[in-house]
Amino acid sequence: MSALWTENLAAYSIQVALLVAMGGLAAAALRLKQPRVMLTYWQALLAVSLLLPLVEPWQRVGSAAAGSTLTFRLEALGTESLAHLVSFQAWVLPALGAGVCAALLRLAVGFWRLRHYRRTALPMAPWPDALREAQALAGVQAAFYLSDRLASPATFGWLEPAILLPRCFERMEGSRQRAIACHELVHVARRDWLANLGEELILAFYWFHPAVWWAVRSIRLAREHVVDCEVVALTGARKPYLQALLEIAAAPRLLPVPAPLFLTESQLARRVAALLKEVRMSKPRIIASLVVAVGLLAAAGWWGVHTFRLKSPAGNAAATHGVGAISSSGGYSGSVYNVGGDVTTPVVVYQPLPKYTQEARAAKLQGTDACWVVVDATGAVTDVRLTRSLGKGLDESAIQTLRTWKFKPAMRKGKPVPVRVLVETSFRMF
Repeated sequence: MSALWTENLAAYSIQVALLVAMGGLAAAALRLKQPRVMLTYWQALLAVSLLLPLVEPWQRVGSAAAGSTLTFRLEALGTESLAHLVSFQAWVLPALGAGVCAALLRLAVGFWRLRHYRRTALPMAPWPDALREAQALAGVQAAFYLSDRLASPATFGWLEPAILLPRCFERMEGSRQRAIACHELVHVARRDWLANLGEELILAFYWFHPAVWWAVRSIRLAREHVVDCEVVALTGARKPYLQALLEIAAAPRLLPVPAPLFLTESQLARRVAALLKEVRMSKPRIIASLVVAVGLLAAAGWWGVHTFRLKSPAGNAAATHGVGAISSSGGYSGSVYNVGGDVTTPVVVYQPLPKYTQEARAAKLQGTDACWVVVDATGAVTDVRLTRSLGKGLDESAIQTLRTWKFKPAMRKGKPVPVRVLVETSFRMF
């Protein structure tokens, strides 16, 4: 089961990478730059990527018709330095879990830092006229604070939103103060702090996937473009807003916090370029471009889903069960069921990997052998019969190892029964 889990994780990661890469290429090729369109586009693409396992067809492995068998596959490594290490399946889940815990801890530290900034900040008093004008323009209210800890304005909180402003805000001209305040108040009106929090949680659980980071970064950049356009439309003052961006950019950078920031250094050039050259697209062109982009994404998604398929363990198939007989030097003789119908799948609970032999390693022998294995009603392996050979001692290594495997036995009508399965062992040199 652990091997199947890691295989599905790898397949799903490739699917997401294909979708996000195609989304970026399609947007660039079709010159989709209208801020609101791009924000919706990237949000929808991220949502589809995250929900993909719920909507795509899964391949059932081990489900079989009458007389067929369940196949287990494993891979043995032939590198000397890896021979004594714990298998990949054994450490990948703890590593992913540790990464998630570290990301959530980082998020918790960020919240603690915001709370500390809020406690040490001074309420803005008296309010300059620019703040009152900004609230009237945006149509929302929030508490404003001055902080020595931040170089860029930050907005956080939902029910009682707080806006932290850097000390340099006091020295700015009124038009720039109004532009910055409008920017933060638009974030409040849009409830962008909740969106930012959700994205941080997604990044925590997908910390290992660069495509998800790229998608989230694209969403945040598009969101800032949307807010920039709304601020310019509200204030009617593009130049003071650009000057405010550049003035904030000149301040030293600080550690990120889980809140929408007025400016991140990586966004500066693109936001300034977008403000200097306003992008206009006609509705027919937007619709046509989106249709083409969706078509390309559908094609990429279909290919990815069918090329890198997610797999689920076999359940009870609709077909009737098959019964056969196996007898060999292993000493088992009797009726043996095949997985399928009302016969459930045996589950591996102890699965050591066979070792490469010195002879095979010296000959750099690689390949796959196969063995029929009988799993009895107690979950023990009682018979192993070789059906595909490699030689150089690898077959003996595989057989000896398979005899030590332990299973949760297959069940039929609530009772454990013996079943036969096919185990393929791939020996690979690295």
